[in-house]
Amino acid sequence: MLNDRYGNPVSTSSHAAVAHYDEALDLIRLYRGDPVGALDAALAEDPEFGSAWAARAGLLVQQTDKALADEVDKSLRAGAVSRLSNRDQIHLAAARDWSDGYYLDGTRRLASLAREMPRDLLAVQFAHTGCFFLGMQTELRDGPVQSLRAFRRGEDGYGVLMGMASFGFEECGDFALAEDYGKEAVAIDPRDGWAVHAVAHVNEMRGDLDAGIPWLADTAQDWAPESGFAYHNWWHLALLYLDAGNTDEVLRLYDTQVRPNPDSQVLLEGIDASSLLWRLLLEGVDVGDRFEPLAAAWERAAEDGNYAFNDLHALMAFVGAGRNDLVELTLKSMKRAASCEGDNAYLTRAIGLPLAQGFADFGAGRFAKAAEQILGVRGIAQRFGGSHAQRDILTLTALHAAIRGKMKPVAEALSHERLQQKPRSAWAGRLALRVSDIAREPDLARAG
Repeated sequence: MLNDRYGNPVSTSSHAAVAHYDEALDLIRLYRGDPVGALDAALAEDPEFGSAWAARAGLLVQQTDKALADEVDKSLRAGAVSRLSNRDQIHLAAARDWSDGYYLDGTRRLASLAREMPRDLLAVQFAHTGCFFLGMQTELRDGPVQSLRAFRRGEDGYGVLMGMASFGFEECGDFALAEDYGKEAVAIDPRDGWAVHAVAHVNEMRGDLDAGIPWLADTAQDWAPESGFAYHNWWHLALLYLDAGNTDEVLRLYDTQVRPNPDSQVLLEGIDASSLLWRLLLEGVDVGDRFEPLAAAWERAAEDGNYAFNDLHALMAFVGAGRNDLVELTLKSMKRAASCEGDNAYLTRAIGLPLAQGFADFGAGRFAKAAEQILGVRGIAQRFGGSHAQRDILTLTALHAAIRGKMKPVAEALSHERLQQKPRSAWAGRLALRVSDIAREPDLARAG
């Protein structure tokens, strides 16, 4: 057997296949180019290359898109009859767990493998992604930190681990360490969009526009080209401009960077597009007809019931576009998903469905109900995935519901919380002024 770029044994004797596989590992860790294409090239050299089939299955299944189910199944079936090392078998089993809806089991398999084989950066990264989708914040930090024991500074893979650890530290609230790790990772490889994004999260959490805007704008020439992750970093830059009150620049970034193709079918891109337009909707900004093509792109996933986090963002687009038919279709699909087995059923029952109903209530002007639904599960919402920055949309929506419903005590509580967390945020200051303008105590019956 030969070894991959990190020294792990791979299940092929073809040097050409390993070269393509190593290329795929590089593209995966940097979220660049076409890693599936590189894996397919490896498999063209050796169709029984089990490591490549397992990586292909894991990569595709973590896109959380039912449209890729056939390709996932193809990889799982081909992988099962190929040459598999013990490591390959674990990767393939984890991908099958995900395909069957057992995200936690798959993530645990990969995390356990990474502890046993800390140089398996693919296991570390796929476990890291799983922890992100499941809101496992301490594990998001601890996995890459544990694997750093097997790498020296300057060694291939060290910077990637630093970038993943940076994001984990940020999600656990250790902003200083997150910034140090992230900046070191970017210094090692300025193309590392994940590490750039980890530091962007630090600036977002601090409400630090002076550091945050240039960090993204001045480094974009390195991380943006050929990056399949660039739209998310542009989304972070748009959030900072929204904090500054520059909504013209937010809309420009939406049109040119976050959603340059209004018909794009990439669900992960659609999540950022939905959440950015929803924030603008909350602020009363005229977004023109941008919600309509976004809702049309999400329509194919309205009945997926595959991942509650996606469902909520689809529903935002449907509410924004006034597509009440699709709002109801999504809610019905989520209710069906909640009655099934698997991790998404729990996530939907406990978190996704109450949030989706709350956002639908907000769109219908039932502000007291919206705030009640959202605040009722906000404290456990990390369990259905996303980052603090992404889930901030829950607090923002509850706060705007309280303002519009004239629920002064609730609005004051949420506004004060925000000012304490982000004292430098101009946006938090503007919201506090709006709360202070609430003229009377709420009539909850009429507001609801």
